[in-house]
Amino acid sequence: MPYYTQYNNNAFITNPGVTGTKRLLDARMNYRMQWVGYDGAPRTTSIGLHSRFFKEKMGAGLYYMQDKVGPAKQSNIGISYAYHLRFPDAELSLGIAGNFTNYTMIGSDITLHNTQDPSIDQFVTNSTWVADATAGFYLYNDRFHVGASALHVVQSTAEFYKADTTKKGLVQYTTQSNFTIGYNFSENKDFVFENTLFGSYAKGSPMNLDYTLRVFIKEVVFGGISIRLHDAIALHVGYTFFDNYQVSYSYDIVIGKLRTYSSGSHEFMIAVSHNIFKKQKSSIKNRFLHQKYAYMF
Repeated sequence: MPYYTQYNNNAFITNPGVTGTKRLLDARMNYRMQWVGYDGAPRTTSIGLHSRFFKEKMGAGLYYMQDKVGPAKQSNIGISYAYHLRFPDAELSLGIAGNFTNYTMIGSDITLHNTQDPSIDQFVTNSTWVADATAGFYLYNDRFHVGASALHVVQSTAEFYKADTTKKGLVQYTTQSNFTIGYNFSENKDFVFENTLFGSYAKGSPMNLDYTLRVFIKEVVFGGISIRLHDAIALHVGYTFFDNYQVSYSYDIVIGKLRTYSSGSHEFMIAVSHNIFKKQKSSIKNRFLHQKYAYMF
């Protein structure tokens, strides 16, 4: 599954427990160019929209993600739901999402060592639909968060070339587990330090572990750095304007073995997070008993 350097900004895509935990209406669009210069490198686009309703006890959302890696392209559309349990100084959100993926194999993008291999036709592009589900939880307030999710909990199978037994192929999805923990601190309300640790694991691949430190200045500008184990160091910058809109950019400096072939990775995000009902602004902005910071964008 795609990896996001700005995983904290993009948490709704990877954890349905985040559904409805932001402001009353939250929309984000992300584009990632991974390993620039590498032939067939991943290109990922995601769009998500979610909100809270029923006296802020529930959340619902829609998302779309397209990921292309070499000859494989996955276009995923899903819906998510979360139920929020409110405590005096924190909230616990339990979420689930269902999705459909259009999985396409582009024959002309496949390079064969044996061009006479009868099991692969380079001139045929084939697609199939796959249904799956995701589940997760998110415990948070304005100072900390703890979350975990499991993607592809159904472990569905993508079946290609169904009508041609000579080229029939199966791709088995495996469950991917994610976890995140974060803490914000500050001695001066104009400078808030956001610390986040993110981990991801899927059977058959190494575990990803990523630590990010971002500094928010007067809730308007932020900058930061990420360290991803054995892979990359990333730089972050972002700007919030009119209180409801944010643009951010991150650049990965590859330190792993792919550094010889790649000039790094770029990731862009545009976010709109809005309190659409004026009468509810106060409850959204000051909803925790010991709230120390303005609620994070």
